[in-house]
Amino acid sequence: MTIEQHGGISLPADRQYMDVLGIRTAFYRAPAEREGQAAKGTLVLLHGGAPGVSAELNWFRNVRALVQAGYDVVAYDQPGFGYSAIPADHGIDFRFQHLAAFLKALGLEAVHLCGNSIGGLLCSLYALRKPEGPEALSLILSAPYPYFDPPSAVGERLLAHRSRLGAIEPTLESIRGLCLNTFNQAACVTDQVVQLRLDMLQGERWGAYKARSSVSREFERSDVMGRKVEVPTLLVWGVEDRSLPYEIGIEAMNHFSRGRFLFLTQSGHWPQTEQAEAFNHAAAGFLRALEGGISG
Repeated sequence: MTIEQHGGISLPADRQYMDVLGIRTAFYRAPAEREGQAAKGTLVLLHGGAPGVSAELNWFRNVRALVQAGYDVVAYDQPGFGYSAIPADHGIDFRFQHLAAFLKALGLEAVHLCGNSIGGLLCSLYALRKPEGPEALSLILSAPYPYFDPPSAVGERLLAHRSRLGAIEPTLESIRGLCLNTFNQAACVTDQVVQLRLDMLQGERWGAYKARSSVSREFERSDVMGRKVEVPTLLVWGVEDRSLPYEIGIEAMNHFSRGRFLFLTQSGHWPQTEQAEAFNHAAAGFLRALEGGISG
């Protein structure tokens, strides 16, 4: 993909590949902008699980700011998304196994994790399970899919969201409608965003999306139910989120023992994109506070 193809939507790093659990995995690694100094740490970004998402689409308004804050930033395409290969297993549990293997392959002792939606769920599970590999020092979660039971008040809205996802087609009109649901502000639904999202659903990627749609959203959680995430966590939620309503974020206050919560108006399910300036400022401030020893 060239930058011109999608109107400048890109990440400030070349796309690379590595084999992870037999999956050719695409990733981007942008080094910290700290002349003459070592990076403050590594921040790994996980996109969500909606149709047509990818590392580029979920994080194109964030990577540069996080690099400028002094962090090495890694973003990758999960199996079956973006430029990564299509897996045989489309379940959430396999994507968690892939995350753990990917982080271990990076060869780091510790990382900060940042995830949107299903990516946020994977971050939470990693912090709770502590698999072999880098230690999770902190989490930054953008409207994360919950590892706990969501409040009953949002049940009908969650079902309506899943019904909308099940009705999409790989056409400009359908994907534009999908984007209008993702964002609160119609101005965010640019031709470039719609085209990139559509391109990520062409060919075998459409087959991968349909395969994911036929797999339950359930995942192994007997080992995490009733437990609290203990690592410092920043949770950011859009008040107008029509995918995972903000009431889930309020319930999350009972499940993150060292959490900070930021609710943003005029924002839907991708606050990291729709309210990028506020998100980047909050993320950098949260990480800076950790550097200073303020962790709760």
